[in-house]
Amino acid sequence: MYWAGLLLCALLGVELGGIAAGIADSHVPLIVISSNLAPWTAIGGFTLLAGGRRRRVEAALGPVRLETAMARIESSRAVGEGPDIPLQLDLTVAPTGRPAYRANATAVVNLMDLDEFRVGRTVVVDHDPERPWNVRVRRQPGAEFAGRVALAKIDTAPVETRRNAPSLADRKGGRPRGVTTGLLAVLAGSLLSPVPFHGLWS
Repeated sequence: MYWAGLLLCALLGVELGGIAAGIADSHVPLIVISSNLAPWTAIGGFTLLAGGRRRRVEAALGPVRLETAMARIESSRAVGEGPDIPLQLDLTVAPTGRPAYRANATAVVNLMDLDEFRVGRTVVVDHDPERPWNVRVRRQPGAEFAGRVALAKIDTAPVETRRNAPSLADRKGGRPRGVTTGLLAVLAGSLLSPVPFHGLWS
């Protein structure tokens, strides 16, 4: 994914060079073709670069290690329609032996089960202690958790404790290297663009 994005960024540079070549040579078809391709190439290239970079960072953090915890629903908002409704949840997650914190999660809930996701209800979640923003609601937690859910008394955690997934820049302390690498690939492609388009302006 990362290398495919890098290749598309280099191709973007070639297309930008093609636009410049078309303007210099008054070659209208080249200008039109390159101008139409460049935005899509840019979107694809930098999207693949970001995705590849994110995968590398996640791999460096190690495998996901999920633990079970109780969570209180602080807010529940439907973000879609249908018999199976996607909900955006604001949760207070209460891990065993650790301070509670706020996190966002999503859940797809059948219309008949919406009452289980009212504000103030307790749900069972899986979370990764190393990535506390990674919270997944268990739709069918099992009979062994029924008693814990019924007895759970979870106080609302302050908003300041919310854990969000850090951006790639935050994880590395600055602008993501993938963006810089992509821009360098664009520059390299634009410098090499006279090669494929040489016959058009010679």
